[in-house]
Amino acid sequence: MSAEEEWPVEQTWQLRNTHWHAYVEHTSLDSASPRQERLERTPEEVLTSPTEVAAWLEVNLRSATKPEEAGKKRTKDERDFSDSNQVHASLASKGESIYTGVRGMLTLAVEAVTPTECRNTHDGADVAPLKSGRRR
Repeated sequence: MSAEEEWPVEQTWQLRNTHWHAYVEHTSLDSASPRQERLERTPEEVLTSPTEVAAWLEVNLRSATKPEEAGKKRTKDERDFSDSNQVHASLASKGESIYTGVRGMLTLAVEAVTPTECRNTHDGADVAPLKSGRRR
């Protein structure tokens, strides 16, 4: 069974009129803020599709786990995040929140919200689509 078959992309998020508030916390997952506390803050970004959720998570995970570069020579990042992207897009397509990060140092939270859970404004948060090559 392929990853695409195992992690299908659904349309549940559209039926619920879901979008996502994305947050970065510089702490471990077990010390991260609870959902309600996060939702009271301005999100880092507002994401409007499962594809944007997967892309935002990849950019931030890739940046946080980037190998040290030797000297000033920049090397191309060849790491493959396609499996993670498929899982994240599938979960988001079901209208779910996603919590992940880097052990002991970073938590990424993408909170699924419906119009009734969302504040009226996003107080200047960047609204997706995610700009390519953007790093945190």
